[in-house]
Amino acid sequence: MTSHLKRFSGLFAAGLLSVAFALPAHAADLEAGKKIFDEVCAACHGTTGRPDPDNPTVAALDPQPADLSDPLFNSREPEADWNIVVTHGGPALGLSSVMPSQKAALKEDEIRNVVAYAKTLAPGSELYPPGELNFFLPVRTKKAFPEDEIVLKGRFTDAEEGDNPWRSILEVEKRFGRRSMGVLEIVYEDDGEDAEITMVEAGAKTVVHWNKEKGSILSAALIYGAATQSGESDEVIPYLAYGKRLSEKSTLQSSARVIVPVDDADEGEVELAGVVHYEWTVNRQAMFPALEVTATVPFDAGDGDSVQWTAVPQVRIGLTRGGHVALNAGIEFPLSDQSYETRYHLVLLWDFADGSFFKGW
Repeated sequence: MTSHLKRFSGLFAAGLLSVAFALPAHAADLEAGKKIFDEVCAACHGTTGRPDPDNPTVAALDPQPADLSDPLFNSREPEADWNIVVTHGGPALGLSSVMPSQKAALKEDEIRNVVAYAKTLAPGSELYPPGELNFFLPVRTKKAFPEDEIVLKGRFTDAEEGDNPWRSILEVEKRFGRRSMGVLEIVYEDDGEDAEITMVEAGAKTVVHWNKEKGSILSAALIYGAATQSGESDEVIPYLAYGKRLSEKSTLQSSARVIVPVDDADEGEVELAGVVHYEWTVNRQAMFPALEVTATVPFDAGDGDSVQWTAVPQVRIGLTRGGHVALNAGIEFPLSDQSYETRYHLVLLWDFADGSFFKGW
């Protein structure tokens, strides 16, 4: 097993190094972008980016045009998405058909210029983490970007001793302030004999640093888990989460989580996780492969392995044209001495900030 682990770790590290480059960016011409915006976009979006409800053209539109002057909306929408919408129209990402395609009217560089200018229409948006750093949700690694999401996680464990429990987590995440997010999790477990809610977790996450040009983001979170079973301990769970764009088609995310039982801190553990996603296409309904590695370090390892390693190959499947509803599926393989053979993960996420669950299928 040790040789397999060394070989796997070497391949994983080599994979990270092989994609650690970035393509050069071309500066947009904001003056040219303003001219195009005033001529093409202002009739619906307004000259300042805020639609005028008294404008008969705007009043006749259903739904109403997006408010580009809203710093939260402006910041959380990556430029790549706006380029797609301007080029191919709203339906390309499951948005309104009222938003027309400009592919026949504008050249590629003109679209890039007008999108870059539209990004300047929300004063204060630079104080919000940019949507370019909102990477795909992994199976186990914690994300750094603050979200407005509902996530349903399922995990089936194929154990060596025949005990095959099912574990579900309902997670609700809601942004507040410029860079923070509240979270509520309800954990439900079914071991074939007893099925009940075993833990309710609540806490908050905030972004402590980001750099759009370097494609990096770092967040810190604190979660408190209240055990609902008698004899079980509450838990305090602080963690750090980091994300980094490695290249145009690849991202790295990692997290370090400490789980400390309130009744007996010596029974706690540290969980480290990292994942690389390969974003091979701009089509949000494609399948995006990823490889995740975790390492769990018990405070008191006893007679077992001091570090418990797992590998989680997985795939993300976008279910809507905009990708705001997606499914993650992964298989977790132990790489050390652990009490189970395999774990199967299924994660359904809905980013409700981007629209209703049934929008854009």
